[in-house]
Parts: sequence; structure tokens; C-alpha cells
Amino acid sequence: MMFRKILSVLVAASSWSCGQDHTPVACAAYAAAGLGVNVTNAATAQPICDATVTVTESGYSERLFETSCRFVGAYERPGTYLVRAARPGFIPQEVSSVRVVMGGGQCPHVQEVRVAIPLLPGP
Repeated sequence: MMFRKILSVLVAASSWSCGQDHTPVACAAYAAAGLGVNVTNAATAQPICDATVTVTESGYSERLFETSCRFVGAYERPGTYLVRAARPGFIPQEVSSVRVVMGGGQCPHVQEVRVAIPLLPGP
């Protein structure tokens, strides 16, 4: 009797998975930036590559790093951020409610949000 119960469970389980695709997926091993920030001089439209760009969310804070005059960060970290750019000789600017979301699919990564911050020359 016990053998029949086990056999019926195995048959049910094997028929349930019949027709389903169980092909393994190879996901690329990399971390995606959630934020890409371009900082410019509002008066000249020229890029500012030596700004300080920070993001905060609740108790989390991160200074983005510059690569090719673009600031990136929030790697694989969804959230809603306040993005701040500052540089001596310019008036600091903030962009609030920048939402980074996780993408879907079999190999999910954050979807990059691009933010442009023009800085006005100031005292």
C-alpha cells in the first residue's frame, strides 16, 4: 500500500513537470549600475568631470565614482534616491525621487536611470 502511494506521487510529479522548459540559464556575472549621472556647466553646457556626486536613500549614502566624465553607482541596488552634485565655484543641485528598479527576466539586474544635473556658476 505504501509503495503505491509513493509511486502515485512520483508519477504525479513527473507528469507535472512534463512540457516545462528546465533548460539551465547561464547568467553573466557582472554588477549593473543603477545610476548614471552627467553633470554640466549650465552656462556653457560643458561637462564637469570633477564634481562630487552623492546619492542617499533613508540611511544609505554613496559617493558615485567618475568614469569617462560620467558618474555611476547604486550597483544592483534598487531604491528611490536623492542625487546631489556639487563642485567649488558652482551652486550645488539636487534631483529627488530618482527611482531605480530591478529588471525582470531570468537574469535580473537593475535598470540604469540616467540623470542630468546642470550646475549654475556661483560664488
